[in-house]
Amino acid sequence: MREIELKFKVDNLDVLINKLKEEQCEISAVKMQNDTIYVQNLDDTESKEGSVWLRVRKENDKIELNYKKQSKKKMESEEIEFEVSSYELANQFLKALGYLPWVEVNKKRRYSKYKEYNICIDEVERLGSFIELEILVDKDNKEDYELALLEVAKKLGINPDKRINSHYDTMISELNN
Repeated sequence: MREIELKFKVDNLDVLINKLKEEQCEISAVKMQNDTIYVQNLDDTESKEGSVWLRVRKENDKIELNYKKQSKKKMESEEIEFEVSSYELANQFLKALGYLPWVEVNKKRRYSKYKEYNICIDEVERLGSFIELEILVDKDNKEDYELALLEVAKKLGINPDKRINSHYDTMISELNN
């Protein structure tokens, strides 16, 4: 699958959630997510075309393993994600493959949907509040969805000047350095 995502900093989550409800968007209960991000080289973690990140995510009682490969566009990647049965074994497995733990991202996440677009409402430890608008398409689908996602943002009252062109892991890593 191909994931196209736009992320925006949110100053007031209550205002955003009320706007989503006005647009008839159902909002999930809060889920706790704890992510450990793995890379091949701790000296080369820059987000560039071809970069690969692996992630072990614990979301309440569910554990997922995720592969992301950066495309030419900054907030677009090839993605493979599947559930695994053990958080500890998933981490051991990635280390055995030679991947190194890089950063941990802890957040409270709520899910929603607007038409065919997925919405994640995040409160990220050390970073603050964000909204992600995304669409998943077949990796052979080469259509550019950025303008459509920006239109959805405007419809939902999201300030386009608050757009963030970085990943949570990168932002946390920059705080650590």
